[in-house]
Amino acid sequence: MKISLSLPTFEAELNTDPCDPYNNAELTLTLKLGFRQINPAGGAADGTYHDYGDAAEPTRRIVKWTNGAWNLWKRNFVSSAVNFWNGKFWLSNNFALYEFDKNGVKYRPNIWCRFCIEDRDISFGGHHQVIDVVRLHHSENWFGSHASLYDSLDTRMVRKGTNSRHRAIMQRAHVHEVGHLLGLDHVDVGKAHCPPGGDTNGATCYGVADADKNSVMGQGMQLRTTQAMPWRKAIIAIATQGAALTLTDWEARLQRLYPRNPAEIAAGRLVTTRQLRR
Repeated sequence: MKISLSLPTFEAELNTDPCDPYNNAELTLTLKLGFRQINPAGGAADGTYHDYGDAAEPTRRIVKWTNGAWNLWKRNFVSSAVNFWNGKFWLSNNFALYEFDKNGVKYRPNIWCRFCIEDRDISFGGHHQVIDVVRLHHSENWFGSHASLYDSLDTRMVRKGTNSRHRAIMQRAHVHEVGHLLGLDHVDVGKAHCPPGGDTNGATCYGVADADKNSVMGQGMQLRTTQAMPWRKAIIAIATQGAALTLTDWEARLQRLYPRNPAEIAAGRLVTTRQLRR
């Protein structure tokens, strides 16, 4: 069984076909992205473009995209972002939803969180986000980018900050920005030093404590269970079935979960190692 749902920020599909005593239902979120080249004015080979696309900001030197460079950049963006976010979370199923019978035993599957990016031709429309991209001249090593404006270096691992021991914290900017496209805020939004109604792009919103700085929604590349929120919201939207489900009903894990039989459910345990099944 496949159930699809269109949400404002992504498409969601729950697939229960893979379910067996060892495999869970799969919930895939798909971002439909349109990539658009930003080239020097008038068809020139090189030119300039403002940081953040804001005429009040400094300019950086850019060059014209070639077909080869453009296609390589897009493939790298899509493959590396999908590789980071896909298949990293499991949601524990606390309801008798999507149960199935195998050899006379009922199993309750959990939810494996999958992720996909559709590189959708800009002329087709129907994008969740259109992303403009500049190709930096080799003399430039920084550009002011954001969730809908990237540069040709944004897929590289670069230093974003330092921890309390003055060691570098590294990040691939596009992976962080895809988190925003999925609906995630910076790691410290909601804390006293980063109120939701204030400047959530302020430096402190990227983390004050080392553990927060290292988060992918801070300055680093570490995942945490709170970043499964887009999948948790999607499963609630799909699986309400008249029940008053809330986010607390779908706990996220960063380790693989296996479907549970009635005895395992009664014992209140999550199965995290492969069991002998009939």
